[in-house]
Amino acid sequence: MKGKVKVIISDAQFLIRAGILDVVRSLERFECIAECSDSRELREAIRIEIPDVVIIDYAQEGYFSLEDLKFLKDTSPNINILVISSDANSQHVFQALNYGAVSFLTKECGYDEIINALLATEKSEKFICHRIIDVIIHNKLFNTNEADCRPYALSLRELEIIQLTAKGLSAKEIAQQLFLSLHTVYTHKKNIMKKLNLNSSSEMILYAINNGIAN
Repeated sequence: MKGKVKVIISDAQFLIRAGILDVVRSLERFECIAECSDSRELREAIRIEIPDVVIIDYAQEGYFSLEDLKFLKDTSPNINILVISSDANSQHVFQALNYGAVSFLTKECGYDEIINALLATEKSEKFICHRIIDVIIHNKLFNTNEADCRPYALSLRELEIIQLTAKGLSAKEIAQQLFLSLHTVYTHKKNIMKKLNLNSSSEMILYAINNGIAN
């Protein structure tokens, strides 16, 4: 039987840590092995025991920073990082993802989103909430200096489905908009993920954003 998923919660605010701890404890397979209020405590905790997941808000000047994400990945590449932060600076968000954040939520996200993010992050699957996707899309639409002209191994229908997925539409909503059966939409999604070597809808959304497909 697989052991417990070890989690470290890193946030400067006690109430935030207490709230996240309550969510973590609601998952039977998860256990919190440390709570850290600043970078020093986090680095000491990592020295004592390597967790499976670190939950962190890097945007807390004097307590945590983006460099903590880089430190985590440089020190222990197998750690999966879940960012929970209300930082809406698109450059910071991109940097956090580049530094190894697997998932990204805001502090406005609810219980179900945090649970889903934890379950995905533990398996190294990306989970990005819609508020952060909006930040990323806005940056791509208005701050891209050069066009990405790489060809896609996708049909026009597949491109449509990727674009609608990136807009946040469910498979059912996509089926209704394109006058397709739900089964057909799922088949297209499966083919897209196989072609692009993706594992989830979240990764499909990031692919669309990073390659200028989202509109």
